[in-house]
Amino acid sequence: MKSINNENGMVLLLVLFITALLAALLSELAFSTLVDLRLAETYRDSTRAYYLAKGGIQVGSMVLADDGNDYDGNDELWAQGISNYPVGDIGIVSITITALDGKININRLISNSDNIDVVVKDRCLRLFNILGIDAAQEHIYALIDWIDSDNRSDNNPGGYGAEAEYYAGQTPSSFCKNAALDTLEELQLVAGFTKDEVDKLRPHVSVYGGDKIHLNSASVEVLCSLAKDMEMSDAEAIVAQRKDNPFHTVDELNILPNGPSIYIMIHDFVDVKAQYYRINTIASIADGRCRTKATINKTDNTLIYMQIY
Repeated sequence: MKSINNENGMVLLLVLFITALLAALLSELAFSTLVDLRLAETYRDSTRAYYLAKGGIQVGSMVLADDGNDYDGNDELWAQGISNYPVGDIGIVSITITALDGKININRLISNSDNIDVVVKDRCLRLFNILGIDAAQEHIYALIDWIDSDNRSDNNPGGYGAEAEYYAGQTPSSFCKNAALDTLEELQLVAGFTKDEVDKLRPHVSVYGGDKIHLNSASVEVLCSLAKDMEMSDAEAIVAQRKDNPFHTVDELNILPNGPSIYIMIHDFVDVKAQYYRINTIASIADGRCRTKATINKTDNTLIYMQIY
C-alpha cells in the first residue's frame, strides 16, 4: 500500500512538472509571437512611412513646377512648407523646401576646363575667414586638388594642396577623388578639414548651384563674401529688407541704405531666381518613421539626388 502511495506521489509530481514546463513553453511561444507581430507591424509601418516620405518629394516637386514667376522668395508657396499634415487616417508628413543657390557651390572652384575659378576661390577664401576657419588658403587648395582631375599640386602657391601622394601616405591610406563632391559630408575626407569646420560651412556652401548667388536666400556671411569691400552691415541690410519684401529684381538693391554702392559691388554675382532646391520630408505612421532629402533642378524639374534614412 505504501508503495502505491509513493507511485501516486511520483506521478503527481511528474504531472505538475510537465504542466509547469508546458506553461513555460506556451508563455515563451506567446512572447515570441508577440515580438514577431510587433516586428511585422513596425516593418509594415516603416514601409508605409517610406512611401509617404517619397510622396512628399513628389508634392514638393509639383509645388516647384507650378512656380513660374520671375523671382523666388520667402513669400511664395514653396517657402511656406507643410508641417505635420495628416494623410487620411494613416499618418502625418512634413515637407520643407529651401533654395540651394543662396549657398556657394564649392564644386565651382574648378571650371569645366579644369582650371581654378579665381572668382569662386576668392569668394571661398573670404567666407572661410569670416567663419573663423584657420588655414583657409590651405583648406581651399586641398579642396581644389580633391576636385580637379589631375594629380599635380604644382599650380598651387606655397606648396598648398594635397594630391594622391599625400593621401597614400596617411594612416590608413586613402585616395584623392579628382572629381566633384557628391555630398558635403565628403568634405571630411579632404586634407585638413574637420567635422567642426564642415558643420560651420554647412549653412553657407553646397555641392550644387549655379554661377550666381540667390539674393533672397543667401546668408549674411555668403553675401559678405561676394566682394572684397562688402561690409557686414550691408549684407545685414539685404537680409532685413528681404524678410518682409523679397527682391523681385536685382535693381531693387538700390533702395537700400548705401544701395547704389552695394549694387555696383555685387549685381553681377546675384540673381533673384533659384535653380536648385532641397526638399526635406519626414513621414510618420504609428511606429514607422522615414526621412528623405532630395535635390531638384527646378528648371526642368529633374531629381538630381535623393537620400532616404
